[in-house]
Amino acid sequence: MNKEELQEFIQKQKEIVVSSYEQAKSYSNIIMMGGYAGLFAIWNFTKSYLLCWQAMTVGLLSVVSILTFVLFELYGIWLRATETTNLISQLQKAEKLDSFPSDYGKQELKRSQIFAKVWPFFFFTAVGTALFAALILAWSFVEKLLCG
Repeated sequence: MNKEELQEFIQKQKEIVVSSYEQAKSYSNIIMMGGYAGLFAIWNFTKSYLLCWQAMTVGLLSVVSILTFVLFELYGIWLRATETTNLISQLQKAEKLDSFPSDYGKQELKRSQIFAKVWPFFFFTAVGTALFAALILAWSFVEKLLCG
């Protein structure tokens, strides 16, 4: 495989990875939004059957979870918008110079690496608080079944 074929192969692999990531992200966002809708619906319908501390805790955990998720998504939107703007600017420069600058894409790569490092904190906070809220609702349901 010569250098040009290798570069073409690498580029295609990058496109596949980005496409897979975007599809998985879209799917997970749909699941998350459905989960939040279900959690808030169940909480709203069962509030009158919950103890005060249970209703307040589920509400608080749900709000913390969705705010974490929304903040992360807003950060992601900002990141993708600035990366796109920077890459387009660099591509326009490359067209004028008839060659790629040596630092092409390096700033965006650094941003993506930072994004990948902070992602677990947002993810586990959003999912963890939502799951804890759902567990409180489930426990309350089981408790009402067993104790009457």
